[in-house]
Amino acid sequence: MNNTDRDQEVCDLSIVGHVVSRAGSYPRGEVRITDGRIVEVLEEAGDAPHTERIDAGSAYVLPGVIDPHVHSLSDPREGIEAATRAAAAGGVTTILEMPFDQAGPIWTVERLEAKKRMVAEEAHVDVGLFATVRPGGGVTEVAGLAAAGAVTFKVSTYHTHADRFPRTPDDEMVEVFRAIAATGRRVCVHAENDEIVRKLVDELYETGTRDPRAHCRARPAVTETAAVANTLELARTANAKVHFVHMSLPHSIDLVQSYAAQGVDASAEVCPHYLMFTEDDMVTMGTRVKINPPVRTRADVEGMWSRLTADAIDTLSSDHAPWPIVEKDKPNIFDNASGAPGVETLFPVTAAVGLAERGVSIESLVRVSSWRPAELFGIDHRKGDLRAGLDADVVVFDPAAEWEVDETVMQSNAGWSPYHGMTLRGRITRTLSRGETIYADGKLTSTAGRGRLVEFGGGQARQAQARTA
Repeated sequence: MNNTDRDQEVCDLSIVGHVVSRAGSYPRGEVRITDGRIVEVLEEAGDAPHTERIDAGSAYVLPGVIDPHVHSLSDPREGIEAATRAAAAGGVTTILEMPFDQAGPIWTVERLEAKKRMVAEEAHVDVGLFATVRPGGGVTEVAGLAAAGAVTFKVSTYHTHADRFPRTPDDEMVEVFRAIAATGRRVCVHAENDEIVRKLVDELYETGTRDPRAHCRARPAVTETAAVANTLELARTANAKVHFVHMSLPHSIDLVQSYAAQGVDASAEVCPHYLMFTEDDMVTMGTRVKINPPVRTRADVEGMWSRLTADAIDTLSSDHAPWPIVEKDKPNIFDNASGAPGVETLFPVTAAVGLAERGVSIESLVRVSSWRPAELFGIDHRKGDLRAGLDADVVVFDPAAEWEVDETVMQSNAGWSPYHGMTLRGRITRTLSRGETIYADGKLTSTAGRGRLVEFGGGQARQAQARTA
């Protein structure tokens, strides 16, 4: 890697520190950048000429985080501008933006094009767009949505809202899966059993309960695992690539792993709240941790950490749902919005706790936050690693820095965080997007509209690289 002739070429920017790439981990490595792309990664920092140099010391130099589950427009008071501002502050250089917007789902090319224009005007970081499929005939739109730029699709087995977030019934799901498979895209699934949840919610709501844990009782473990098992069988039949979002239970992960071992292209993600909170936290935190699926038991939390440590989980996501606190202040738990802001705390919280307290390796953290999401969602031709030819999306993470999460200075318009007041060891000190510093030392330096649309590349970059190695 230290070719003498190449060493003499001047690069725009050199970043030195503990470089973690898929090719290896280099305690005093160097990432060299020109025109917003990585041109070389050195196992040992050299004295090759550069226009600018950032020396991160012993801090980690990591690929930019990819958050594959962000709801910027479930509440329009957030929007893409605020959500991507928060992303930049959290080391997230690419978000995959969910399709279930308050203004209407992204299930036509016209709506997708409108959202692309919004990204061009507002985004601070790069954005890949989800599309969805309208139940009752929308499958005919799938090919056009993919051609227009949808990176992936999402459907739900749970009927959240008739207009904004409807359920795709089983009698349509196989057809939908097959249509999406034909585009090469992965289909993401919100997996909860609709019938069981609805019955329990109706029964518990009528009691007028003020116990926030009623939300957990309305969504027992079987509501997730039954939906996962059923969806896996449908995906197997359709030969679809299927990804399960916001898994909350170790048994769900085990089901996905079992089918993957049998040849089904199945993957799963976890969110920090399923690693940090339990149903008992709802007693003290209440609606702040009302999320679908709900937070679970202490044993489930331990099980999810063990699977993350064992690399049995594919991706880490925030499920960023930036409801203003006014949407979370009703006495009856069931009258409140579900979800919490999280894109800014996604990597810092998980990395700080994982490294300092849980024995998770830095490589395992980078795997779920960068390598695997890029590969699974077909953007690894531009994103997800530190290697020559990719966009220079880089994060500097200091594992020794201590800080306290303060919701009053966070970038999301939501204005609150479930992690407020938590003291963490490990902090992001710099975020670079395509070679440009967009966040440094607690200050946002990006501008709205600098983010770009991320295009689908098929997810074959790693395989192609392996074939030519």
